[in-house]
Parts: sequence; structure tokens; C-alpha cells
Amino acid sequence: MTERRFYVAPADMEDVIGGSAVIRQDEHHHLKRVLRLKPGDDVSVFDGEGRGFMGTIESITDDESRVRLVQRDTRVVEPSFAVHLVQGIPNHDQLDLLIQKTTEIGVARIVPVIAERTVLRAGNEGEWKRLPRWRRVATDAARQSGRHRVPLIEAPVTWSEFLEHLPDTPGQVRLILDPDGATMSDVKGLTHPASTQPAMVAVGPEGGWTRREVELGRTRGFIPVTLGPRILRTETAGIVTVALCLFLAGQMGAGSDRA
Repeated sequence: MTERRFYVAPADMEDVIGGSAVIRQDEHHHLKRVLRLKPGDDVSVFDGEGRGFMGTIESITDDESRVRLVQRDTRVVEPSFAVHLVQGIPNHDQLDLLIQKTTEIGVARIVPVIAERTVLRAGNEGEWKRLPRWRRVATDAARQSGRHRVPLIEAPVTWSEFLEHLPDTPGQVRLILDPDGATMSDVKGLTHPASTQPAMVAVGPEGGWTRREVELGRTRGFIPVTLGPRILRTETAGIVTVALCLFLAGQMGAGSDRA
């Protein structure tokens, strides 16, 4: 049977067996109107911050569903090595796809960046207005993929603003895609990393980063890397880069010694 899984806001879930979780809004609508579940049905719930439980529906009203928490969900699904994606905003709403797929893969944080070659649609310079939608996409993808954590989706910033507020973090692996860069497997500290600091990868928009942007990144510790001779769309490059980082860190597959 397919697992019926629902997101619950952290404040609406008691962190104890025998406690309750309250499912609201769109999740409640899906449970009641789409799946037509009933009291007594088994479900699982997660709060997006690492907690998950198996439970049983106790009650369903017009506004909410209440679940009794029966046992903790102890499945190990989150990477022990975090990857943060700094993504130049793609054209044509492709950031939705990128957020969905990188969430499924295991990304921990996504920072949408307005780069020099980013093309903003007329009348939509305020890309931050799409932030609630992006966060819903991440939540839906975390639910579907069995994750306990929803990646942090931040408000868009310019590349310069991002670098200006980026703290100095000794030992952190920072990569920026550049056709003239090194291969990712040659980056010291990425393969089975000893550092507990998250890796940070920066992917440009359509057309890539400008030379000035690459050099700005280098001043903040970003190492230029390439994905090879083939030209990838920016959303494809973001997905591939996150997957490669997790693979090289031993986080993709049953043979991982860090998962």
C-alpha cells in the first residue's frame, strides 16, 4: 500500500509517542477531499525539521485532521553531509522544477540569485513574490521523497549581495560552475569530507556566470569547476551538481559510510 504522508507545521506536532499532530490547510484538504481518508486510517507525518511519526487519524473536521502519534519514523533518509545550492534564477519558471528535483535528491538549502545574465520578466522584477510557491514546491517534494526535512528556500538576492553577507567559514568547500574549471572529483575535501561544514555550489543562469562574477566568487573561496564538455541547461546543471556533490561525499547509495 502506498504510504499516506502529510506535512505538519512544527508547532502543530507534539514530539512524543501518544501525542497529537494537527493537519491543516492544503494538507487537510488533500487528506479529506482527495484521498477521502477516515478516522482509524494509518498515516505518517513529518514537520520539515527532522521529526517524523507513524500515526492513526483520530478525527476529521471541516478545518483540520488530528492524528495520534503511534511510533517514531526512524528511517535514515537525510544526508549527513549538507549541500547548499546557490542558483542563478532560470527563465520560464524552471526554478520550480529545479527545487523539486534537488529536494528529492537531498539538497539542504537553495539561494536563488539574480545574476548579471538573469532575465527577469517584465513586471516581475520582484522575484521574491514567488517565494511562497517555491517553498510549497519544496514541501511537496520532501513529502513525496520521504524526507524528514524541507530544504530552506531563501529570498532572491544578487550575487554581489550574497557574497557580501557570506561569512568566512574555514574548511568549507565552495564551488562555482565554470567551463574552464577543474573536475569536481579533483576538489580536495569533497570526496568523503571530514568537515561538518556544508558544501556550497554556485550555478549560473542561462549563459552562465560572467568572468567578473567568477572572479568575485574566487575572492570568497569559490573554486571553479566544470561538469564536462557538454552544455547543460542551467536547471539541469543545478540538479546534476547537487547529485554529484552528494555522490562524491558518499551520500548516494546503500554503500555510503556516512549515511
